[in-house]
Amino acid sequence: MSLPPVGLDRGPFWSVFERSNIPMTLVDRDRRYAAVNNAAIELYQYSRDEIVGRRAGSGMPDEDPAIGDAQWDELSRTGELYGERVVRGAGPPMRVSYAAHATQVDGEWVALFVVLSAQVEPQGEELVRAVGPSIRGTREPGAGAETPASSSPGKRLTRREREIVQHVALGRSTPQIAVDLSLSPATVRSHVRNAMVKTGAHTRAQLVALVLGKGLAGE
Repeated sequence: MSLPPVGLDRGPFWSVFERSNIPMTLVDRDRRYAAVNNAAIELYQYSRDEIVGRRAGSGMPDEDPAIGDAQWDELSRTGELYGERVVRGAGPPMRVSYAAHATQVDGEWVALFVVLSAQVEPQGEELVRAVGPSIRGTREPGAGAETPASSSPGKRLTRREREIVQHVALGRSTPQIAVDLSLSPATVRSHVRNAMVKTGAHTRAQLVALVLGKGLAGE
């Protein structure tokens, strides 16, 4: 298990980051990977030493660098980004759907990237399907329709909603969460939808990025 970046509190954020089955990375202000979890290492098939310190976006095959620069500028300016793009790890190209949210670590700006899904291009093996709902970024029904993501995400989440989001962040499926918490799958989905509406998240990956980035997973 890797150590956190200097000064990163080993609290709820880092515990979820390390233990999650969802690929997650932290990128610093210089646009270099500061930390990666084991799920990201498995997805990209590089060692931690090969990833940490590397420039984020350097694995984009055949992409105009200006596109990546524009997306990075948007993330730096707004604090959030989500979408999909083709990336290359040590294996074949993959179409990855992701969300990113800016946060602070000891006063230093970092961006938390969460992978929603990944599929070998073109239309090949599905490599990640941890937090759904779709490789093409389909929104959870009713989510993200009323409240913008910039409106103090997480402050109105209930204890149960935060608990379920933490399970989602660990890569647990709806049926698994239902069993873990002795709830029905419909109730779990309802709590996830409510949390997404409250935070303005468009996908579950964005919900995870927002809640972890705001340090709300363990409240």
